[in-house]
Parts: sequence; structure tokens; C-alpha cells
Amino acid sequence: MSPSDEIANWELFLWALASLGASDHFVDVEDASLECFRIAPARFSWRTRSDLPDYKKCSKALQEAEARVPRLLVKAGDPFARQLTAEGQKWITENTMRLGAVLQAGAPVPEPSRRATSRLLAEIERSGPFAQWRETETVPPEKWRIAEVLRCSPDSSPHTWRERLESTRAVAYASKNTAVLRFLDTLPRLHPDWFGA
Repeated sequence: MSPSDEIANWELFLWALASLGASDHFVDVEDASLECFRIAPARFSWRTRSDLPDYKKCSKALQEAEARVPRLLVKAGDPFARQLTAEGQKWITENTMRLGAVLQAGAPVPEPSRRATSRLLAEIERSGPFAQWRETETVPPEKWRIAEVLRCSPDSSPHTWRERLESTRAVAYASKNTAVLRFLDTLPRLHPDWFGA
């Protein structure tokens, strides 16, 4: 994982506010959003138009910055202006070395890697059913154990089981994780009734 992957979008929003002088005066959220886009266009652009800032992504980053607990890092002057609180200024000071090393280097800040999907595959690889399949090419007969792998309930409908399986297969395929993909392909062959086959 690269250093930029460790930087969340809400942190970029705070950095943008600080860069625009929000320590001692209120900054318009639109100006902060444009600064976020300038710093990290891959994070804050439209999906189909990399040349345009996406206000929804910027708004979400601001909401996450405002939701930090227990410390209030940002205060509102009106619906359109924000200023760093004393705690927010302290947070910037405490994180300047970490953020500055990436953001002041001039290199583009890429989109974060898909940590949630990587975590999903890692959980499958650590699971008992996967370990059993790896050793014996079989899977446990208990439905609840496979339900845990697919993150559904044992009494979910076959439709839900198929959807969870296909979503997980898509993640494994995109990550080129052939072992997990082969494991997932085994499940409906060994237990077709669970998937409505």
C-alpha cells in the first residue's frame, strides 16, 4: 500500500482548508472543493470526466471531516463556509509531516486502492472453509459456515446466495485471485440447492 493510500479524502479536505487559510478565517466550501480537486483530481473528479470536480465526493469528504469524534475539527460559519477549530489546527500540525510528504511532493494523488475488496478476499483466505477446500477440494457441509464466507444468512433465499456469490466472484476475478475464484466456483457445484440450481 502506497503512502497516498493511507490518506483519506476527509483528510485531504482538511488539508485543503488549511492551505486556503481556514485557520484564521472562514473559507467557502466551494473553494475548498476546488483545492481538493487541484490536489487530487483522481479522487475528486467525475467518474467519466476527469477534468471536472465532483461536488458529491467533495461534500462527502467534508461530511466525514465534520463527523470526526471526539474532536470537532471543523466549524461552520454558515451553510457555505468552514473554518478549522483549534483542534482542527492541532490535527493539521500533528499530520503535516505525514500529509506533506505526499501532497507537497507534486506527484498526483491516485485513487485509494480497493481496501474493502482486498479485506474481503483476505477474510475468505483465512476462513475455515477455504482452508479445508485447499487441502481436500471439499467444503464443509454446514450451510452456516459457507454463509459466513458469502456474508449472508443461512436462511437467505437462493437468489441472495447467487447474488453474493457473483459479487464475490467479481471481486476475486478483478483481483486476479484464481485460488479464491476456484473455491467460489466449487460452492454451487457441491451445494446446488443452496443456489437454487
